[in-house]
Amino acid sequence: MRLQDHCSPEAVLCTLEASDKEDALGQLVEALVAAKSITKAKAPLIRKEIFERELQASTGIGRGIGIPHARSAHVKKVAMAIGRVPGGLEFGAVDGERVKVILLLVSPVDQTEQHLAAMRAIVRMARDPYQAKRLHSCATPQSFLSLIAELDGKAT
Repeated sequence: MRLQDHCSPEAVLCTLEASDKEDALGQLVEALVAAKSITKAKAPLIRKEIFERELQASTGIGRGIGIPHARSAHVKKVAMAIGRVPGGLEFGAVDGERVKVILLLVSPVDQTEQHLAAMRAIVRMARDPYQAKRLHSCATPQSFLSLIAELDGKAT
């Protein structure tokens, strides 16, 4: 599972301005539409699934990083969007910090193994203090994608 295969520059929003978590997640779903990772017609259904998953437990895992995710019958392949929120958002994170980098993942319901592999890769990157700091410093779509490609190469 290579994360870089599931995210394109159109799905990376480096200066995401959102009023709250729901607004940010909605904008990231729209970024997936812009990247042609999901269809505009299915976007509201996918957004609802992401919101429902977020109600179960916050995906703010700490270090200013959120990893909202959902499995959906409305997608055909794993898709990822990235948002950088310079001012941060209240996300209900486990450490109480505002989330400044959001890595949104949507996977088909019948691709459990790919979903879990992608989640493991994201969590591994986000929980490493050095890599989390590097994520926060990314300011362009290419810098995010380059970092992800570099870390994909280091995955074991």
